[in-house]
Amino acid sequence: MDFKHIKENEEKSVSEKKEKVSSDYWRQKYHIQGIVGLINDPNGFSQFKGKYHMFYQWNPLKTDHTAKYWGHSVSGDLLHWERKKTALRPETVYSKNGVYSGSGLTINDKLYLFYTGNVKDEKGNRDSYQCIAISEDGENFERIEPVITNQPEGYTRHIRDPKVWEKDGIYYMIIGIQNDDLKGKAALFSSENIYDWKFLGEIAGADKGKLGKFGYMWECPDYFQLKDEKTSEIKDILVACPQGLEAQGDLYNNVFQSGYFIGKMDYKKPEFIIENDFIELDRGHDFYAPQSMEDDKGRRLMIGWMGVPEQEDYPTVKNEWLHCLTLPRELKLKNGKLYQVPIEEMETIRGEKSEFSGSVKGEKEIGKGTVYELKAEFSDISSDFGLKLRVGENSETVLKFDYNEKKFILDRSSGEQPDKSLRKVYLGDIKTLELDIFVDNSSVEVFINGGEEVFSSRIFPEKGADKITVFSENGINVKIEKWEWK
Repeated sequence: MDFKHIKENEEKSVSEKKEKVSSDYWRQKYHIQGIVGLINDPNGFSQFKGKYHMFYQWNPLKTDHTAKYWGHSVSGDLLHWERKKTALRPETVYSKNGVYSGSGLTINDKLYLFYTGNVKDEKGNRDSYQCIAISEDGENFERIEPVITNQPEGYTRHIRDPKVWEKDGIYYMIIGIQNDDLKGKAALFSSENIYDWKFLGEIAGADKGKLGKFGYMWECPDYFQLKDEKTSEIKDILVACPQGLEAQGDLYNNVFQSGYFIGKMDYKKPEFIIENDFIELDRGHDFYAPQSMEDDKGRRLMIGWMGVPEQEDYPTVKNEWLHCLTLPRELKLKNGKLYQVPIEEMETIRGEKSEFSGSVKGEKEIGKGTVYELKAEFSDISSDFGLKLRVGENSETVLKFDYNEKKFILDRSSGEQPDKSLRKVYLGDIKTLELDIFVDNSSVEVFINGGEEVFSSRIFPEKGADKITVFSENGINVKIEKWEWK
């Protein structure tokens, strides 16, 4: 089978479209994005020879999901990313219809990538292969395909997105899978040598343990441990992206969800014993398929796709690009709840600072900006209040606390994004509210009360929309610090 055209078509598309893409004023400053085309899931997030490596699902040909390559970027600080040559292309018999998502792990001074090779016949029937690629320099990869062929008995060919880790000399792989009853699961495999894998069983999923109906497929599972900063307990955390959950009020409002369970991994059964309800990781419009890794500072870092499946009608499509990844965030566990906080490196890109402090009743302009960090502290809460960002004649993004509902609301209904719906989370009776907000050219990420809740959403304001205002019905005390990004 001749795959020569795969690389040629990629290079031709990049050459023809990159200038148009780079001239779009919605291009991000500090977010990973494709040089052209569509990107989605972060893949292979790892640290190798002193550098952070981020791979990602990439279609260089179109702004849709018809092709899947692994793009590749490298950084020393998680903020300034250098695009490297394409790591993996759908140019083998075991990946000809897509190099699907997976993970990365450093083993004996080599970088190992684990991914799903997708193959379909002329009738659309699927074969799924779990594969490995190995590099000594972090850029050139030798592919070993496959190490797992298709699925165990009792499951469909929907098996993908391997996440691999090592424990006590054994390698483990958690992978998303669908059983013959069309229910989403997370399955566990093990290997003593990284190449020969044994199916241990499903550890969690729909209609297992305390879960009832919980999706027809689980994608992009992740597993790690964190020490609770309040109780000092070591807890196991299972992240999954269940597909097929129905909206429940303010919950599960995106087409598919990303969230986590806290519990205990029993490797012998095997089973992940769930101790809590499923908690969404991010309350915004655009967050899916997050991937985490532990760096050499001992931090558990996470980056997600700032997008969701089945939504390709964003206004950047006309300029030949679509989607980006989120800013990195550090994960912490406090009293059994996962907190997400901005990485400390964010402070290194702070530029010119401005401040505002006082009481606001009605609406008051307190600054301008298009790419910046803004910290806000609100107190003496007695009515609705909030912030308006990227305000122009015909666009604005509103962050509001609804005093009666006791909910924080992100409203991006004004702008060129197609989804005009609100996103909300219940905060309860609060006396103060602290926000750490990161605004790029076409996104907003909001960390609430030290990362207890997070909203990530793409926004597409009109050109020149740069005003920042504070508003309140009955009056609010507010202290604001704002830094332009360098």
